[in-house]
Amino acid sequence: MNKNINYCWFFLLAAFWSGSFMAIKAAVLYVPPFFAAMLRVGLALVFLTLLFGFLKKSVAVPFNLRWRIWIMGLFSQGIPFFFLFYGEQFISPGLAGILNGTVPIWTLIFSLISPQTRNFSFFKCIGLLTGLLGICVIFWPLLNLSTNHFALLGTLSLLLMAISYAIGNLLNQRMLSDQTKLDFYANIYHQHWASLIFLMLVSLLFEHWPSSSLLLHKPIIWIASIYMGLFSTAIAWIIYYHLIREWDAVRASAVMYIVPIMAIFWDFIFFHNRPQWTEGLGVIAILLGVLMIQWPKNLLKSFRLVK
Repeated sequence: MNKNINYCWFFLLAAFWSGSFMAIKAAVLYVPPFFAAMLRVGLALVFLTLLFGFLKKSVAVPFNLRWRIWIMGLFSQGIPFFFLFYGEQFISPGLAGILNGTVPIWTLIFSLISPQTRNFSFFKCIGLLTGLLGICVIFWPLLNLSTNHFALLGTLSLLLMAISYAIGNLLNQRMLSDQTKLDFYANIYHQHWASLIFLMLVSLLFEHWPSSSLLLHKPIIWIASIYMGLFSTAIAWIIYYHLIREWDAVRASAVMYIVPIMAIFWDFIFFHNRPQWTEGLGVIAILLGVLMIQWPKNLLKSFRLVK
C-alpha cells in the first residue's frame, strides 16, 4: 500500500509542477511578470511559515551560514523565476515546460568546470550532444528573420532559467556538503526569503504594480497565484522531499522526465496550443539526452529499486 501511495505522490508532483506553467501564463496575462513571481514565492512562504509553526519545526540557521543559503535561494528560485515569468509572456506554457527539462544538461556542462563535481563518460558525452541537438531543433525556426522576435526573446529567457537552475543545483551540492549539514526545512525557508526579497526589489524597480481594482476584479490572478504558491511550490517541495526519503534522490528526480510531457498536455487542454513538430522532436531529443546523461549507473539503480 505504501509503495502505491508513493507512486501517487510521484505523479501528483509531476502534475503540480507541470501545471505551474499554465498558472504562470494565466497570471502574466494580467499582472507584470516579476510581480506575479513575487506573489508565488510570497504565498508559498506564508504557507510554509504556518506549516512549520504548526509542526514546531525550527528554522534557525547560524548567521555565518545564512549567506550561503541566500545565494542558493537566488539561483535555485529567485533568478530562475525572474527568467521564467518574463519569458512566458512570449511563449507557450508547453514550450516553457520543455525548456525546463534541459536543466540536467546544463548541470552536466557546468559540473565539468569543477574537479569536485566532474564525472564524465561516453554515455554522458552522447547524451549531452543529443540534448543540445534537441535545443537547437527548438531554436532553429525562431532564428528566421521573419519570425516574431519576442518568441525568440522568451525562449532565450527560459534557457537562462534552466541555466540558473543548473547553477543552483551545483551550489546546493557544493555548499551543503557533509561538513555543512543543514536541516531541510530551515534551508527551504531561508531560500524562500532570499527569493522573495530579490523578486520584490526587481518588481519595485522595473514594474508598475497593478491597481487594487484589477486585483479585486480578476480572481484568476489569485487562483493562479495560490495554485503556484501552495501546490506548485510549498506542497510540491514537501512531496519531493518525502519521495527522496522514501526512495532516493535519483529515483525521485525522474519526475523531471514527465513534467515536459504533462506541460504539453495541459497546454493543449487549457490554451488549445498544439506543439510544433520542432518542439515535439526537440523534447524527444532532450529527454533522450537526459536519460543517457544519467545512464548507466543512476538508471540501473532506479530499476533495481522498482523491482
